Amino acid sequence: MKRPLNTHLFQRPARWGVLPLLALALTACGGGSEESAIFQPGEVVTFAATLPDGSTQESHYLMHGVTADGDLLVDDVSEKMSVGPRKRPPLAGVLVALPLESGDSLQGDTPRLASLRVFYKQLWQGIAERRNDGSDIAAEIGAYETDVGALYEDFQVSGFFSVKDYVTFYEQVGENPYFDEQEWVEEELVEFFYRTGWAQGNWVRALERLSPGLTWPDFLNVMASRKDSFASLLHLWHELNWRRQVPITMDEFIGRYVGRSKAASLDNVAKADASQDTGAEKFFVTNKSWGVRINSSEQSSVAILSSQDTNISNYHRVGEKKEICPTKLSIRGRLGVAQADLEWKMKYTEEKHASLPGTFLSSFGMDVFRAVGYEGEIREVDDPNGGFYQTGGTAFFNRQLIKSLSVNMEIKDLKNIGTEAAPRPGFTARVKVTPSFIFNSPWVRTCEVK
Repeated sequence: MKRPLNTHLFQRPARWGVLPLLALALTACGGGSEESAIFQPGEVVTFAATLPDGSTQESHYLMHGVTADGDLLVDDVSEKMSVGPRKRPPLAGVLVALPLESGDSLQGDTPRLASLRVFYKQLWQGIAERRNDGSDIAAEIGAYETDVGALYEDFQVSGFFSVKDYVTFYEQVGENPYFDEQEWVEEELVEFFYRTGWAQGNWVRALERLSPGLTWPDFLNVMASRKDSFASLLHLWHELNWRRQVPITMDEFIGRYVGRSKAASLDNVAKADASQDTGAEKFFVTNKSWGVRINSSEQSSVAILSSQDTNISNYHRVGEKKEICPTKLSIRGRLGVAQADLEWKMKYTEEKHASLPGTFLSSFGMDVFRAVGYEGEIREVDDPNGGFYQTGGTAFFNRQLIKSLSVNMEIKDLKNIGTEAAPRPGFTARVKVTPSFIFNSPWVRTCEVK
């Protein structure tokens, strides 16, 4: 399984508010000279998405080199840094990008970007103190599935007094074998704190106030012994609040949970609550996560059938829907070395059962997924540092960029959008596009499928 600071962290709404439709971020860690040459320190990389209503959303990132101490540099050569102590040279083939906001200087000399660089170094140091195994720390930070700016905002309201404690909190989740095996643990953890409105640091201090006091790892062990998840913990919180006129306090909630008998697992509570709310128990999904092939006519797909009969041969096709969630995404660097366009749309077929009422789905997946690179003509471009360089004729770099992409689809938030007597599945489809040399975060697009 992934490291505790992994690619599922912060995918759901975090404390800074609901994440936008485009959960874009960029931290690049080059695996080789060809990949690392695609984008350069000081370059602005743009992700631009065109959505079904014709609107366009853009996000911009300033690329940085990173040293073995976690310092982020806009320039390739550390001697160019004229302010502050001399920094070590940047690591070969490693790039980190920070999100730009309106008014940010392309040279990265704003107070906001300076704060993000300091925060990044503190993340680096926090991870380094916990690992003595030669881990690639740039990749560790890159495994967060959101950009450094969103992480910084989350830390500011987390209730922790140091970035080191913030890192430790999430690391300790993955260090517990029970949670390390759970695919959605960090996503559920973030959802729990978002929905309850409680801060992670305050939670840890509330545990310590118990008699006898508990550490965060102790509480994780209690959950593991009961085979509970953070999703079931959230359902318990909903259940307790539903029965009260005054919201339950953090201390009271922890005390109630820790004092429950081991036999009183929350899973039954959670399943009953979830079933009543969504009707998801009526359906069986053949696969909730799968890969997408780029520029291929052969694509994987899944079926959502009745939980009473999971044999697809007992269903018959009654309709088809295409042109679902059409999206275009462009990836471009300011220097013009590499650029590519992606476009896709989904489809499914409607199914009826021979005897069970309701409508079900099969063959849900990509109908089309294309990636196109631009070749262009060779031209001379002024270099801000003096002189000029040649660009264009970029077929090689475009192919490298497209070749590096991995694409994943997921079905999330399954629910019954039909009636109790005639169910029909509805869900959220998530498409995640990840260049192999870009960690911290892939481009993510979510849309409702009905």
